[in-house]
Amino acid sequence: MEPADLLITQFRTYLKWNKCRLNVLAFLVLGLLEKQTVNFTSLATTFPGRSQTLSCYRRIQRFFLEVVFDESIMATLIASLFAPEGRWQLSMDRTNWMFGIFKINILFLAINYKGMSIPILWTLLPKKGCSNTTERVELLKRFRKIFPEQAIQRLLMDREFKALQG
Repeated sequence: MEPADLLITQFRTYLKWNKCRLNVLAFLVLGLLEKQTVNFTSLATTFPGRSQTLSCYRRIQRFFLEVVFDESIMATLIASLFAPEGRWQLSMDRTNWMFGIFKINILFLAINYKGMSIPILWTLLPKKGCSNTTERVELLKRFRKIFPEQAIQRLLMDREFKALQG
């Protein structure tokens, strides 16, 4: 069975999307792993078949214009692919960068898996700088709402998160 078919089978369990959308998601995931970039033009070159790169590029654009990702379903799907059995080790971190004139500041919670951190939930922070305790606690509450029974082995954070107080 092809890797895309394996992913589609896994996705179908969680996502009630049509086959075309499931295909695009599978191709995007495989393209991300191959190209290690989120650049649509680069990802379009990884789509199988005889379609021209520009057609695949438009297909990616339409996918992101039309698809709505439900947070709890996507978190559950990601966990089904990457979470270890038993207690989970999580990481909380923040990243920020400029996209043209826009400042992007994201606080995320990730599952640690085979030496990688796979983001499972995130919050776009509407400000510059560090997150505060309230923002971090809210992210953990969202995690608990989706995974109420999940045991956590540990939560790893940077020095910027010295205390979960003030």
